[in-house]
Amino acid sequence: MKKTIFVAFMLIMTIGTVGCGAKNEDADIIGGADEPTSITLTTNESEPVISGTWQTASIGYEADGEMQPEYYVQFSATEIIYGHMEKNNFVPEYFDSISQFEEMAEGGYIIQAESENGVQYTYKSAEGDENILEYYATWNDEEFSEKYSGSSSLSRCE
Repeated sequence: MKKTIFVAFMLIMTIGTVGCGAKNEDADIIGGADEPTSITLTTNESEPVISGTWQTASIGYEADGEMQPEYYVQFSATEIIYGHMEKNNFVPEYFDSISQFEEMAEGGYIIQAESENGVQYTYKSAEGDENILEYYATWNDEEFSEKYSGSSSLSRCE
């Protein structure tokens, strides 16, 4: 009896959460009266806002002595995901929060993000080239000329 009440309660909670539009999630309920019940929530937040994998302009050495970009980047709806490549697969290492994302009318993007320790920075598409994101160590566009870093800028991987 307790199991049936628990399953009914969890079903109501799941339907209520999904029905209210909480983060655009889908719910799957697995199990029943004679087996354990589990509820799995999946979110669409991992869908990229900017497609593809990007790489830094700066080059570093790997443990095996090979050279590759210092880091690779992917973008989700809420995070900039920094990582490295292993056997042609992107491996996430850390995440920074996107505070503002804007698609420019003339094409390209402006992404303002903040690291876990409070560093605020901007990626902005290079004029005339949507495959280059220029890095500025500020959110203030009046400081862009003095806060630009070419080695931290990104280019879309092919």
